[in-house]
Amino acid sequence: MLKQNKIEKILDNIQKIKVLVIGDIMLDNYIFGKVERISPEAPIPILKNKNNTFSIGGAGNVLKNLVSLNIKASFISVIGKDEAGKKLLKLISKLNNVEYALINDINRKTTVKTRYLAEGQQIFRSDDETTVNLNLEIKNKLFNYFKLFIKQADIVIFSDYGKGIFSDNFCQKLIKYSKTKNKNVIIDPKGNNFNKYKGSFCITPNISEAANACNIVPYNNKNTEECGKLILNNKWSKNVLLTRGADGLSIIEKNKFTHINANTAEVFDVTGAGDTIIALFAATLAAKFSLLDSANFANIAASIVVKKIGTNVVTNVEIKKILSPNELNLKIIENKKVIEKIKLWKSKNYKIGFTNGCFDLLHSGHIDLLTKASQKCDKLIVALNSDNSIKHIKGNERPILDLNSRKNLLAALEAVDLVVTFNENTPLKLIKKFKPDILIKGADYKINEIVGSDFVQSYGGKIIRINLTKNQSTTKLIKRILNNHQ
Repeated sequence: MLKQNKIEKILDNIQKIKVLVIGDIMLDNYIFGKVERISPEAPIPILKNKNNTFSIGGAGNVLKNLVSLNIKASFISVIGKDEAGKKLLKLISKLNNVEYALINDINRKTTVKTRYLAEGQQIFRSDDETTVNLNLEIKNKLFNYFKLFIKQADIVIFSDYGKGIFSDNFCQKLIKYSKTKNKNVIIDPKGNNFNKYKGSFCITPNISEAANACNIVPYNNKNTEECGKLILNNKWSKNVLLTRGADGLSIIEKNKFTHINANTAEVFDVTGAGDTIIALFAATLAAKFSLLDSANFANIAASIVVKKIGTNVVTNVEIKKILSPNELNLKIIENKKVIEKIKLWKSKNYKIGFTNGCFDLLHSGHIDLLTKASQKCDKLIVALNSDNSIKHIKGNERPILDLNSRKNLLAALEAVDLVVTFNENTPLKLIKKFKPDILIKGADYKINEIVGSDFVQSYGGKIIRINLTKNQSTTKLIKRILNNHQ
């Protein structure tokens, strides 16, 4: 695992480089719906369509991963002269820090992958595409753009999806030209012919791709090393980064093998994870970091993207969050920084919930309240009375737990997104400063008794009262403890 300061250095340095991506772009079409019955015509589910979205896929997803981290990029691909091609042009024109050339080929279709999802699970996919090699005219156009864009690039990515761009001779032509310009080429391969990638700096096959090319299934470290050595001995590439799904990544260099464990236990959708890996691996290499540091950085990013639906990207904020040496530090922040966090959340249309209390001797009633509160909003802020505030309200014998202990306990709960504190008897100042969408308290309070309710309602916010767990309170818990020790 990379240390926090190394990650911050990588995130800073990759802003200074430029990556050239060439490969097979495609249009990803996601159709979301609900399955309520099985077809009477065949044993298949009937999807009741609710909505659909379009996004840039294939090599374009490599580009999106670069853009999401504010990395400058150039992009070259081929599209058909059709509606799907027009959609891709419109989508790619909205990306920042990108120069691009999408070459029209009237003899081919734009690749479209249509995925059908029910309740977040993909149930079917259909592809509409042309997979023939490019004709000479299109190759020449593509090569001219390649020669133009490579001048400003620090590294080159070949994103091969087997749709026709990387025929053997043309692939070699691009690699040899890159070498004359002293630019390393990183390959995301396709098919069983790795010979066309000779001269590349690093190749990044997954288990299936490596097995097809080497006739060795890399299901353990030993076979992975054998597979990597075969690639090196055949001079298909100078280095190998073999992606092994739940088993992580393996780096195979000359006389050196390094195996990196996967950085996640939760995998929701692996679609596009390879795009994330090659994008950030290449960018980190271009920023003059080692193969190992680059692979570790890519591994961290992949652990984030596999928890999302479909072809997706990772952001600076997500990387910094997952790498924090103490997750609690992300939830316990100064009150003045909460405003920035709230602005970020609201820009993503998150509903902000707010509740408060002493939370001294955390018990099941507290857990129940906070769990239910988190279900009423997207992000839950919990405001804690300071130690002095509690003494003023409950007497000098309280709190039992000091403020730091109470903050850490609350921050450890999945239901809680931020923990803040206040010194006054009530959190009214914080409520006026944060302006939450939802103010949440226990049902033992009437709405007119809830501090800040009038203010929150004045701008359209909601007040939600939650039924409390019976016979649960800190005061009763303390009495029971004292009685048992008498």
